[in-house]
Amino acid sequence: MRLDNAAKIYPVVATEKNSGVFRVAAILNELIDQKILFQAVEDSRDRFPSFFVKLHQGFFWFYYEPNLKPVMIKNESPYICDEMNAHKNNGYLFKFLCYENRISLEVFHSLSDGTGAFAFLKAVVFRYLELKGKRIINDGSILSLDDRPTKEELEDSYNALYTKKKRLRFPNPTAYRIKGKKFKASGGIGLIGVHLQTDALKLLAKRYQATISEFLVGLLCYSIIQTGDQKQLSKHPLRISVPVNMRRFLYSNSLRNFSLFFNTILDTRGIELSFETILSMIQDQFKHELTVERLQDRLNENVQFEKNFMVKIMPLILKKLIFKIGYNIIGNRPSTISLTNFGEIKLPELMKEEVQRFEFNLASGKKPGVAVNTYNNTTNIIFNRCFKSTELERVFVKFLVDQGLKIQVDSNHWQ
Repeated sequence: MRLDNAAKIYPVVATEKNSGVFRVAAILNELIDQKILFQAVEDSRDRFPSFFVKLHQGFFWFYYEPNLKPVMIKNESPYICDEMNAHKNNGYLFKFLCYENRISLEVFHSLSDGTGAFAFLKAVVFRYLELKGKRIINDGSILSLDDRPTKEELEDSYNALYTKKKRLRFPNPTAYRIKGKKFKASGGIGLIGVHLQTDALKLLAKRYQATISEFLVGLLCYSIIQTGDQKQLSKHPLRISVPVNMRRFLYSNSLRNFSLFFNTILDTRGIELSFETILSMIQDQFKHELTVERLQDRLNENVQFEKNFMVKIMPLILKKLIFKIGYNIIGNRPSTISLTNFGEIKLPELMKEEVQRFEFNLASGKKPGVAVNTYNNTTNIIFNRCFKSTELERVFVKFLVDQGLKIQVDSNHWQ
């Protein structure tokens, strides 16, 4: 099986400090039984074949082959979203981890995006609860293990929906970078979780005539400006990378990668901006970027690079060298931070009684990130960072509290 368009870069550029791994997790009511979890994962093998693979190097590109080895269930490590070492993981590019009542799934991004990972996790948790003897009924919100995967679920939707439209170029100037004192332990990621009632957040966003995503990106920009290096902010624009689930704009049921991103751009030039002004600027960019036509242009740009004749005939050993050099030079320049809002996670009603919360963590790499999900009228906002300072998160939370919202905050206390 070929890697999809978005997947091809990850095996080339992934390093210990930039793992390309993200995590989705479910917090249950009871302690996790590893043996039953192992059986639940193995039972999902035929339903999710695009996960049960091993990576190989071809002459021109990497490719996947089925992996028949047993999955390894491990205890959680303090190192979240650590580099995916397939040799120590029976060749797999995903890991199921346990800690008390939490089931975590870490995924190397070449396999899938958040949509595919959450679908996989939900199906495994559903099967786990069945094996535990829980009385739960699938209402269609869980992919049934009794069904066969469809052709559409396994497709590379980038290439399937590519149109030979003239390529547009999207500028990528150097963005403002958040800097700080790094953790002593290499590879450490600090997490701060912010949990609040979804209805209250919706009302607050509505007060500003914004969607939740627009509001959160605007607040993130405001918080960075309040805590950032003003001299550097006057030189470089603040750019928030916003991943977009393309399944919401172009028809696709793929369980592989099918996301693109755009960058919101805020050029302060040393001018003090109010939150309202910042939010208005962000909303204008959301309206401009989130159209089928604009996203199709971005998709075409990505796929056309892959289809370039010189790229196609270049041996993989040379691709790896050139791609790695190019990524190290410009890969992290276009954005300051990323914010991804997965949206609402839906479960059958009886299953909701067994699952307290879902979590979504981005790999930190060289820049911080924010991952958002909503479940059972609770919005979970998780900040990840590779340095000690939590001033950005403090300003972000204070703004919400000052607006009258009740907030719960937790942390992994990484020092």
